[in-house]
Amino acid sequence: MWVIQDIRWTATVLFVLTGLMVVALGGTVWAPAGEDDWLAAMMQAVLIEQANEGPFWGTFAPYIAQLEIVRGYLLNEDTASVYAAMNRLMDMLEQRENGIQPEVANRLFDYCYLVTPAEYHDVSRHIDRFIEHQYGQPIS
Repeated sequence: MWVIQDIRWTATVLFVLTGLMVVALGGTVWAPAGEDDWLAAMMQAVLIEQANEGPFWGTFAPYIAQLEIVRGYLLNEDTASVYAAMNRLMDMLEQRENGIQPEVANRLFDYCYLVTPAEYHDVSRHIDRFIEHQYGQPIS
C-alpha cells in the first residue's frame, strides 16, 4: 500500500514540476493575451530606438510620454481619445519632432501600422504614405 502512495506522490510532484517548467520556459500561457499588447510592442519599439540614439538622450522622451497618454485612455476604455492620441503620435513622427532621425521616424511610423489596431489610428495615413513611396507623388 505504501508503494502506491509513494508512486502517486511522485507522479503528482513530477506533474507539478513539469507544469512549472513549461510556464517558466515560455510554454503555453493559460491567461488570454491583453488587448493592450500592441501598445506594449509600440512602447518597446520606441525604447529600443531610444537605447540606440547614443549621446542625445531625451530625444524620444516626448514619444514615450505620448504613449503613456495613450495607455491612460486605453485603460479608461476611451476609444475616441486613444484614436486622437495615437494620431498625435503619428503627427509627431511625420514632423520628426524633437529632432529624431527620418529613418527612425519612418521605421516607427511603419511599425505603428503593423501593431496598432485600425480602430485606434488613421490607417489611411499609412496607405497614402505607401502610395507616395511607390509612385513618388502624393495622391490627390
